[in-house]
Amino acid sequence: MNISVGSKIPFVLLILAAVVIAAATFVEASGGTAYARQTVYGAWWFTALWGLIAMAGCWLLWKKRIWRRLPVFLLHLSLLLILAGAFITHISSHSGMTHLREGEATSTYWMKNEQGRYTEAGTLPFYLALHDFRIQYDADGVTPADYISQVVISTRKGKEDVTISMNKIGRIEGYRIYQTSYDDDERGSVFTISYDPWGTAVTYAGYLLLAFSMLLVSVKVRRRKETNEKRRSWLPAVLLGFCGTAMASYMVIAISKAPLVPILRSPFLFVHVGTIMLSYILLVTSIVRRELLRPAVFLLAMGIFLGAVWANVSWGTYWSWDPKESWALVTLLIYSLPLHEESLPWFRSMRNYRIYSLLALASLLMTYFGVNFFLGGMHSYG
Repeated sequence: MNISVGSKIPFVLLILAAVVIAAATFVEASGGTAYARQTVYGAWWFTALWGLIAMAGCWLLWKKRIWRRLPVFLLHLSLLLILAGAFITHISSHSGMTHLREGEATSTYWMKNEQGRYTEAGTLPFYLALHDFRIQYDADGVTPADYISQVVISTRKGKEDVTISMNKIGRIEGYRIYQTSYDDDERGSVFTISYDPWGTAVTYAGYLLLAFSMLLVSVKVRRRKETNEKRRSWLPAVLLGFCGTAMASYMVIAISKAPLVPILRSPFLFVHVGTIMLSYILLVTSIVRRELLRPAVFLLAMGIFLGAVWANVSWGTYWSWDPKESWALVTLLIYSLPLHEESLPWFRSMRNYRIYSLLALASLLMTYFGVNFFLGGMHSYG
């Protein structure tokens, strides 16, 4: 295959993936979450599409001998590792829910079938007993601050008292137990049970490698610039970063003035939201200051994966194809293309780049505003 032609294939597939994901969010809005998972996110062809992206990417990395540029090689290796972790999770993990009243114990839980209904029973290698459930309130005595379950986990090695609450999970023998809901009389709890011993670990390793490689790439790019050029490029970036951080902090503080639902009472709120907000500001500014595109994309990737870690701590899964996270991924894919000028020479023209950036702005606006108005999802809190 001609490398000039073959080098375009991974990016064509990425655009196709972005289109499919964007369309799937509207499929979910009209047909429901279970239908979207069955027809798109959980379909064999969707998994195959990501497999083709990975294979095409590996082919291009090999042809361009990218291992000679270690920071760039590690960055793309981290993305492949994240995809591998997601695939392992897809084929080997399982999750479900169980309900306990105070004083009850169980070693079973209910898993979803292909239609999204809890009909299949799973067996745990331990017994889970609910000793006590309580709601912790704010000083006003009305606003819930946390939902707390005191449980006893019995294994062959003995019994262990464990506290499970929002943003605090229980871990035992590869299983993770999450506080999900509770009975109206506050005498019972609903728990999510998740088992993913390998996929999450591989994915988290990919996140760490991605952060490290982004740092290496950023340092390398900075060293390439001469002192005068750095002064022209980075001073506005620093000032903009300061303003962006101030705006993000103001937004988080404004949110925090209202009573937060317990799941949002986490340090991840400030880090995740602040990083995402700063990336959005830099993406908009990169239309006229192209040197800001790379840090903007890196910050967006960091914000997305910080959100994934938070989701895993709170909801039992690091990726659930919620409309907001799906559109954030679409935005990341779209804005990452201009960073590949070597394979996509069309972007070397500043005119072409700015035309593309203006069009790409639609995905950013959809992620920030459109999802809330048209799609909803887990990122819509009451």
